Amino acid sequence: MNIPNIFTLIRFILIPVIGCLLYINNGNLIILSIFLFLFAIWTDWIDGYIARKYNQQTTFGIFMDPLVDKTLILTILFIFADLSLIPLWMVLLLLFREFLVTGVRQVCSSEGKVVGANWMGKSKFILQSLTVVYLQILLYFQIKNATNIVFNIVVGYYYTLILTVISLIFAFNFVWWHRKTIFTKI
Repeated sequence: MNIPNIFTLIRFILIPVIGCLLYINNGNLIILSIFLFLFAIWTDWIDGYIARKYNQQTTFGIFMDPLVDKTLILTILFIFADLSLIPLWMVLLLLFREFLVTGVRQVCSSEGKVVGANWMGKSKFILQSLTVVYLQILLYFQIKNATNIVFNIVVGYYYTLILTVISLIFAFNFVWWHRKTIFTKI
């Protein structure tokens, strides 16, 4: 077990911790959830950096790192949908996007083509992370009975809607780029 894989496991362990903190109606714990989420995002960056720089890439890391990233983001977004901060249909579309891209990657892999992350996937992850932090802050203000909470919920809705649309555009673009590989298997 190397350092990047340890960071991936830490991030995996943080998922239920952050999730539980979001359900507890306490502003201080929401702040803690923000810091833990930011720490999780940092571990994602640092484990990738260490793995590439020191040639510590492993099969475990190649498989688990993106899976843990997707699980982290989607779990929190499902919680926000459950807390009525965002609509469930947006989160389901984001889940569909992840299944679609993962399926394309598997088809390409079966043809011997390694498909790594590109700028669109990285941009999507940054947008998702910013959305999660915004919604955590929104939840904090909702617990604290902020006066302009309706405005913030509307902004959160449209922010998540934009994230969903961009994520789907990127996914369909990804499918288009790999269409020859995909459609030769049909």
